[in-house]
Amino acid sequence: MNAAGVMEHEPRDAPNAQKRHVLASPSIPGSQFAGKWSLTQLLVSVLANKIFALFVIVGIGLSLLVIPAFTGALGANPAEKLLHQSGEIAIWTLGAVLSLSPLRVLFPRSRVVNALNRHRRAIGVSACVYGLIHFGLHLLYEGDAQAIARSFSKPFIWLGLAGLSILVILAATSNNFSIRELGGKKWKCLHRLAYAAAALLIYHQAIAGKGHWHIARWLLLSLVALQTARVTKQLMARRTRTSRA
Repeated sequence: MNAAGVMEHEPRDAPNAQKRHVLASPSIPGSQFAGKWSLTQLLVSVLANKIFALFVIVGIGLSLLVIPAFTGALGANPAEKLLHQSGEIAIWTLGAVLSLSPLRVLFPRSRVVNALNRHRRAIGVSACVYGLIHFGLHLLYEGDAQAIARSFSKPFIWLGLAGLSILVILAATSNNFSIRELGGKKWKCLHRLAYAAAALLIYHQAIAGKGHWHIARWLLLSLVALQTARVTKQLMARRTRTSRA
């Protein structure tokens, strides 16, 4: 083929070859970004699913209470182990729901945090349910009326009952009917009692017996750190708006 023929066909073939090269290239940044985005969307959709939340909430109780009870994995004193285990589940579940609001303030654009915040009511009610299970196991552990009466002479029992009573009230009003009847502002004020319940229950666990403070302090430190970061960010944002105004 002569030189004129090469020049005549090259402009038509070159763009097609370039397109084929681009389509065949496996290292396009856009395709990697799309893959990561689709994985993020999948994770968010799973976390936001109510069935998934229910599966996790119920699964915790099954894996830590029911299955060990039936498989004999609770050690030499299964009743005491169930009692402590149920209390820890209740208090950590309460800690989980109290951590969602600070996380939403700290990471307002996080789709994962926003997806988890959709389950705040369910998690809060589950904390109450596990607390009631813990109290029921306490009554079974004591055995008879006299032993139960003696247990109520201990201060940490009354602290636990006070915290549990607050959780029962909050669980009973965790519905749209209560929000309409009380009004949004009153309902929010009422549900801020969850912090008082957490303080009572953390102290209840801390003084319940030897070694329990080691567990309670990690929850306390985590919640204090999150709340401090939340308040700091809100104050800085308010100061920034004031200076601009």
